[in-house]
Amino acid sequence: MNINNHPQTNELYTQNTKGAEARKPTLSSTEVDAEVKPSGEKLDLSKLDALRNQPEIRPEVVARGKELLNDPNYPSKEIVDSIAKLIVPFDDEQ
Repeated sequence: MNINNHPQTNELYTQNTKGAEARKPTLSSTEVDAEVKPSGEKLDLSKLDALRNQPEIRPEVVARGKELLNDPNYPSKEIVDSIAKLIVPFDDEQ
């Protein structure tokens, strides 16, 4: 018997995402180009077109990821220690 009367996680996800695309405002490229900062100057979106022209999957980045995945020394102890200090900000001497 299931006594949990709360919806399951995937049901909540479905409910929350249902119609999300319809609620999302869409801007045409001319509207994006015409968008103005609060100071009155136009936004520089020249880099956005270059980003849009990039392939979604870059083979050289995938190859580098595979190399790192097979490297037993990655991530290095220094990287792990620096991330650990960000997560738990305590001094080593304590």
